[in-house]
Amino acid sequence: MKKLFFWVLLIPFMLHTSCENTGGPEGVDPLTPSLKVLAPTQVTETGFQLNWSLSTPFGFQTIAVDLSKDKEMGQIIKHLETGDISQEYLQVTDLQGATPYFYRISLLENGSPVFTSEIKKVETYYRMDPVDLTTEDSFTLSGKLAYLESMSGSRPGIIMMHEFGVWVNPWIGSELMKQLVAEGYVCLTFFFRGHGSSSPVDDLMDLINDKSLLTKDLQAAIDFMNAHELVASGKLGLVGGSMGGSLALAGNGYEEVQTSVALSPAQDGVFLIFPEMTLTSAYYLVGELDIHEDPAVDFPAETQALYDLTDDPRKMDIIPGTAEHGSELLSRDSLNASIRDWILERVPQN
Repeated sequence: MKKLFFWVLLIPFMLHTSCENTGGPEGVDPLTPSLKVLAPTQVTETGFQLNWSLSTPFGFQTIAVDLSKDKEMGQIIKHLETGDISQEYLQVTDLQGATPYFYRISLLENGSPVFTSEIKKVETYYRMDPVDLTTEDSFTLSGKLAYLESMSGSRPGIIMMHEFGVWVNPWIGSELMKQLVAEGYVCLTFFFRGHGSSSPVDDLMDLINDKSLLTKDLQAAIDFMNAHELVASGKLGLVGGSMGGSLALAGNGYEEVQTSVALSPAQDGVFLIFPEMTLTSAYYLVGELDIHEDPAVDFPAETQALYDLTDDPRKMDIIPGTAEHGSELLSRDSLNASIRDWILERVPQN
């Protein structure tokens, strides 16, 4: 009798549990709509297609997409909706190239969300062409030219130059480069001789001992940009880190160079091309603790001395508490934005 009483009590519980789990995973209400966000497709400079898949496609009336340029979704720049709940994609257009976008997809019922996805990221494209530069002494420099293909007409050019001894160019695909491309600039990154896939040299230290070799590389880059159909005449900016920063300042005397940005520069070689040059329109950045023992170089002191030699407009940021050097400083979003704003002001699009 006790066993019979136990089974009488257990059967309703088993039936209830079976009904709860029918049609879905354990613990999931089969009547709740579920959405899976898929990878975007058809990504171009000006848009992309957002994709998703739906299960239990009822319980809501509208699919909505919110788009933002910040990962916290603090400012929504586009809000798109479709009332076709069988649709599993949405085209987003009229966007800026070389730009990261953040988005979330919501299922709405009477205007209120019944499901909202996690925030996802997608980045619009930009063009990156391999180029070769030829120096006056017949060295070949390997470079990349980044720009927006969707933009018409000529525009200002920015030459970005790396540190000594690197084998991966830190400027290629950097956040700063993409931000400048997004604003419409044509950005040239290249390897100095003896670096990367550029022509080799017998001894890399020759570039330190004879900086006239590097000035030939800079001249080749300026000649290339001056001749390129996409680059507006007489509108160049130079950006560089360490060795590249010193070259960015050395080129400050060219008539077409409207500004120079130097990260952790040293004075050596700055006045090699134009011995009587008056530095002007230069932005300096250096880490407060960026002091090297071998070879002995106090980069904050070097940068301060160069800043003191520079006529207005000029700017200097000494970043406190860091020994980061050259392009390493650009791990900070605020410095990327500060350089971008300086270039926008000093080498304007119009």
